[in-house]
Amino acid sequence: MIKKTPVTLSGEVECDEVYIAAGHKGHPDAVLRAGRSGRRRPLQGARGRGTLASEKPPVFVMIQRSGEVVIRMMENVRQTSIQPIIQATIAPDTQVYTDEYAIYNRLPQWG
Repeated sequence: MIKKTPVTLSGEVECDEVYIAAGHKGHPDAVLRAGRSGRRRPLQGARGRGTLASEKPPVFVMIQRSGEVVIRMMENVRQTSIQPIIQATIAPDTQVYTDEYAIYNRLPQWG
């Protein structure tokens, strides 16, 4: 269920990011309009983490165990971009589980 109202996550929360490759693979109508033949294999994605500008937009996900889910598509995933979302969504003193990506290093300082 999609909710537009603000949600506060508490208890145990997991945070992670995923990068979705944008493109037309599997869309024969778009290939036909472009005037080319279809690819036999998908394009190889660029190395590293994606951004909205590189057509590999990051999606930031926060999941409260046995509870709510918050999903945000972002322009990029950096400490400066996730800090306001985390502070507005996750209650202070919540146990947060993440991977070892450096953007999460300041979580204890953020509350």
